[in-house]
Amino acid sequence: MVDGTVNESFASKLASGEGSFRSLRLFIFLVLIGGIAFFGWNFRKIMDLSVEEPVFVPPVAGKSQEDAKRLDGIVENYRATTEARRASKNTAEAVIDDARRPFAMTERKVEERVRVAAAGESPVPDPLETMEALPPIMFVRAIMVAGKDAIAIMDINGVGNGIIVKTGFSFLEKQGRIVRITPDKVTVRWIGKNIDITPGL
Repeated sequence: MVDGTVNESFASKLASGEGSFRSLRLFIFLVLIGGIAFFGWNFRKIMDLSVEEPVFVPPVAGKSQEDAKRLDGIVENYRATTEARRASKNTAEAVIDDARRPFAMTERKVEERVRVAAAGESPVPDPLETMEALPPIMFVRAIMVAGKDAIAIMDINGVGNGIIVKTGFSFLEKQGRIVRITPDKVTVRWIGKNIDITPGL
């Protein structure tokens, strides 16, 4: 009963702020205000940390210029390579078309000769006709020598692949002829000139 009276008296005096209780009430009020402010400030810091902020790093002037020049160089090289490939493809197609019949007169040359003959002028010789015929592409796959007998297995462009040849074998209207077969090479005579071909691709 005494404790209830004391507590009631302390609470009523603190609420009314009588005497020294006025300072105590002010202190408690300040502590409450300070605690609210402290917890509010901490809550705001936590909320600020959860917000994503965009980070922008300005590029270094010198580095960005170097990168721009390097990228321009890469683009220029790519364009040059593309143009070179396109041009090389056209050139290769033209060479292949021209090489299909390299020693035959074209239609344009025939018309030119007809025109010259009709005019009574002396015809101009075709450089393709006066040019010496080039030897075909030839490979020696293997050579077999047994005593005085020797044979070779060859690939000759325009004749065939895997042909078994001996000394004296002629090909392409007798323009080419096998004149000698030794263990390390095959000698082919093409229009008066000897060509040594060693085995291997």
